[in-house]
Amino acid sequence: MNILVIKTGALGDVVRTSFIAQALKDKYANILKHTYPKIFWLTDKNAAPFFINNDYVNKVVTLEKKHTLKSVKWDLIINLEEDEENCNFVKALNPKEIKGFVYKNNKSHHTPTTKEWFNMSMVGPKPQNDILKKNNKKTHRQLISEIVEVKEYKKYEPFLRLTQKQRNFANDFLRRYNLKQTDQIIGINTGSADRWPKQLSTKKTAQLIDKLHKKFKAKIILFGGPSEFQRNQEIQKISKSPIIDTGTGNDLLEFPALISVCNLLITSDSLGLHVSLALKRNTIVFIGPTSPTEIDMYGFGEKVVINRDCVACYRNYKKTCKKYCKGIESITIDEIINKAEKLMSKKIIVLITAYKEPLISKAIESALNQKTNYDYEVILSAPDKETLEIAKEYTKYKNFKTTVDPGKGKSYALNLAFKKLDTDILILTDGDTYLGEDVVEEITNLFLNPEIGCVSGRPIPQESKKTKFGYWANFLFDSAHKIRKKSFATNSFIECSGYLFAFRKKRIKKIPLDVAEDTVIPYIFWQKGYKIGYAENAKVYVKNANNWNDWVKQKIRTHKSHSKLGLYVDTDTNPKVKTFKNEAKGISWLLQYPQDIKEAIWTQELALSRFYTWIKYYLDTLFLDRQYSDGWERIESTK
Repeated sequence: MNILVIKTGALGDVVRTSFIAQALKDKYANILKHTYPKIFWLTDKNAAPFFINNDYVNKVVTLEKKHTLKSVKWDLIINLEEDEENCNFVKALNPKEIKGFVYKNNKSHHTPTTKEWFNMSMVGPKPQNDILKKNNKKTHRQLISEIVEVKEYKKYEPFLRLTQKQRNFANDFLRRYNLKQTDQIIGINTGSADRWPKQLSTKKTAQLIDKLHKKFKAKIILFGGPSEFQRNQEIQKISKSPIIDTGTGNDLLEFPALISVCNLLITSDSLGLHVSLALKRNTIVFIGPTSPTEIDMYGFGEKVVINRDCVACYRNYKKTCKKYCKGIESITIDEIINKAEKLMSKKIIVLITAYKEPLISKAIESALNQKTNYDYEVILSAPDKETLEIAKEYTKYKNFKTTVDPGKGKSYALNLAFKKLDTDILILTDGDTYLGEDVVEEITNLFLNPEIGCVSGRPIPQESKKTKFGYWANFLFDSAHKIRKKSFATNSFIECSGYLFAFRKKRIKKIPLDVAEDTVIPYIFWQKGYKIGYAENAKVYVKNANNWNDWVKQKIRTHKSHSKLGLYVDTDTNPKVKTFKNEAKGISWLLQYPQDIKEAIWTQELALSRFYTWIKYYLDTLFLDRQYSDGWERIESTK
């Protein structure tokens, strides 16, 4: 199936509309029984850089090369531009179906699902269009989703993943100004284009900078467009705080890279807003003449709206206002500071899931005795009285409590916890492991980078290499460590360890029960454009199976926990890590691992044993239909 999206400008609109590529992939994959459609995007050459690393758009075509699209048979064209040229071009392509705008009788018309958007647009019937625009209660994401008939629109966010060249540019910038991961870096982007009066005055911007620097000890980065050179110089002259000036000549590859170094961006309703949100940055936007309702923050930030009747007036003050609009100046600095304080504070919970764990005390104590500067809470979730009874002794600690789950499985328990727990970062571990003392510190430090959505810890075997099963465990864990470390360094996908991993809890509402939580959650974040982190110094100590039956049972269950991943992940555009093919590629590392003859023999046995578990997995799932199911399945020798 071939789908063409036409969205050429403005640049901010192109960025915020990018979410529909993934939405369309998912929608038609369900209709086509997991065959994903090809998405083409026609846009202006200036907007093309925003799609360089977008896995959901198969091909980006600029307006200069749109003639190349005439050779494709189009199943669906979504035209989000109202002008005559684009509408006539759509007609010439002769698609099976059109959604959006068409041209009839020398006028722009709309397809049925586009009526509401059209009636509010600049080409809609006047003066009703301005009234509807001001009274609108729907976000841009909802309105566009209704055009393309995507119901679960809240699952999707603008997609902008940096290229390696952009990451290098950002890292060079950080080094040049001696900025560190633990610094509070706040970007200031208070200018705007001249179309509407959306910018904060230079005086108020300087006052805001001074207060942010003093209150948060923040490093301030100043942004601006080509026409704002003098404005930014004036801000630096008035301000009493040190300011890092990014310059006003950054192109559309450099601009997102610079925004990516910020923990927080304070911005007008401009391109900077949409780039920041697409990059998952904490963002504060101040809004005056444009619609505050249409702006969707996707859970990444806060709006500060002028307290005046003229909000969402959409007037061009140079042409229609009798005097310069002072609406934005009604916003107070304290409003912005309060919003910043809210966004920069983080709540952390360590959640231990357990079922009949006789050594639960060690897991709880290791979680409570963390060496960290962060405040955090420890919660134990268990269905059985034995575990909860042992845990009672720790309720004397202010940051510890227990919760009872119904005993239907780990993923089921997590879904219940997601509804109850109000936290920013959720660290998951098991009751039959124990944590190293730096886990909370190491993991939370990685989350200072807003791009990181999920973090894996490093499992360490409790067994030495002196026994066969201990040797096997050490090889498998060392191998996983090597892969995760390399993947993190190259910004590749990382599969997290279920023994210890963490994520931004507010981005996850529910997980499926037929795929393991540590399998599906990293993919959910990766699909949204997040990076997966690896905290190699966040160690969790694991007791492994010490007999053949338990070892085989555990490995086959792990294989099965990935078998239905394709129901929830576009495996055409997202890497699938745990496969027989990928494991076979690691044979050279396996052969290099042994240090003596005994270990060499164990190595050969491990290779044959892994091959056996894969064969048994395929027999179970493909021929006997024995699939993975959520449940508390005990591996006795690991307790």
